[in-house]
Amino acid sequence: MKFNIDATSSYNSIHPAYLYTERFNNNVETYHEGTNWFGIFLAFLSGTFFTISSALVKAIKTVDPMILLAIRAVLQITAMVAVACYHSKNLFGPRGQRLLVQFQGLIGGLTLALLYYSFRKLPLGDATTIIFSSPVIVIALSFIFLKEPCGLLRVVVICALMLGVILVAKPPFLFQMHRTVPYDVMGYVYAILATLFTALNIVVMRKCMDVHYCVIVFTLSVWSLLTAIFFFLVMSENHKYKIDLPHDWWEWGQITIVAISGLSGQVLVAKALKLEGAGKVSVTRSLDIILAYFVQVYFFGEMPTSTSIVGALLVLLSVICMGFEKEIYGVCDIIP
Repeated sequence: MKFNIDATSSYNSIHPAYLYTERFNNNVETYHEGTNWFGIFLAFLSGTFFTISSALVKAIKTVDPMILLAIRAVLQITAMVAVACYHSKNLFGPRGQRLLVQFQGLIGGLTLALLYYSFRKLPLGDATTIIFSSPVIVIALSFIFLKEPCGLLRVVVICALMLGVILVAKPPFLFQMHRTVPYDVMGYVYAILATLFTALNIVVMRKCMDVHYCVIVFTLSVWSLLTAIFFFLVMSENHKYKIDLPHDWWEWGQITIVAISGLSGQVLVAKALKLEGAGKVSVTRSLDIILAYFVQVYFFGEMPTSTSIVGALLVLLSVICMGFEKEIYGVCDIIP
């Protein structure tokens, strides 16, 4: 399965005449470092904490999601200030990268606000599947800005992920069917926008790989607090700006877990991006789709549709392909 190619020296190159040629053994050279499995493990843990946090956001229905985000942001700010003092780090970041750090914080704050709204409005598994499909955009952005590979296998992965998201979201203009429940258009809009911002945020965080994680998370938390306040004033239901805080210790305990799991997820993904590429980190976190659907069925009693299951399986298949990317290209090289 080897093809001759003269004008192209690597798997990343694109011949101006669009020749349908590619030599797979060049891919082995491109991926000579293989996969950093510890970075992959940290990315998986990050996604697990993310799922725990999102499930609690959906479960705590008596408190506005922006209030939950604000409380989480305050707790994270407090924790990161302590960590920064311990490591003697400047919370504004190193000179030359401060603007990039602030941009990452702004994107991250908007992402969290959209995530919280989508979790409140959509089934947890569906929302998680759409959001964890962000590798579609991450792969493209990391190829453009981070010079990471994007060849035949990743093109196939992108197509599979896009099809999976369509099957999960089931847009009305493609799926004309009788619905037992109303189609929450805004919920899916929030989820898709959150996917776009998640992808951009991961790429920007990868560019900030030399910045200490406490600075990244602190900046993200500050912007999350500002974003939560803005969205609460602008998008609060029925335009009632009443702050309903939890009434008992059980709810406060749940909110504390939201903050701790959210903080843990942010720290772990920041560390994972220092060890592994943005594309692989993003697709690895997609494995938590399985956990999200389990939580959706077991804790919330919401059965996924057949199209949602097929869509989720497509996304997971793409994740597996990306996880064994180097091995797949290695097999291609030995095929006669």
